Amino acid sequence: MAKAIIVFGSTMGNTGQLADAVEAGLKEKGIEVVKKNVSDASVEELKDYDLILLGSSTWGNGELQDDFVSFYEKMGEVNLEGKKSAAFGPGDSTYPQFCKAVDLLEEKLKERGAQIVSESFKVDGDVSSKTDDAQNWAKNIASSV
Repeated sequence: MAKAIIVFGSTMGNTGQLADAVEAGLKEKGIEVVKKNVSDASVEELKDYDLILLGSSTWGNGELQDDFVSFYEKMGEVNLEGKKSAAFGPGDSTYPQFCKAVDLLEEKLKERGAQIVSESFKVDGDVSSKTDDAQNWAKNIASSV
């Protein structure tokens, strides 16, 4: 059975809500899933999974969610060759850097050797109406592992 880890940073609860939906979609497709708040995760454990999904909201001028910053910086020390991955998160399109944190995570995954298996999942505004879409996004990703 394929193993996936979802690491997310959530200040207002929106990214956590998306992470729950992503977890449900993966589990429905038979993937073993560990979901962790980024505050409780270490970059080293990413190596233990077949699929790595990272989620962060975007703050300020295109910045990562606060709790994600040190994890992101430490990602430079880990080799993710052969790992499948994707990124997700909410944003607000009234800001010029819409979902820039999601782009940063995806770029870092590529830089560390991970294979991006799906276009990132970005939500504009309220996530509660998009949880089914997040679940379906995860189901599609499950077929890649």
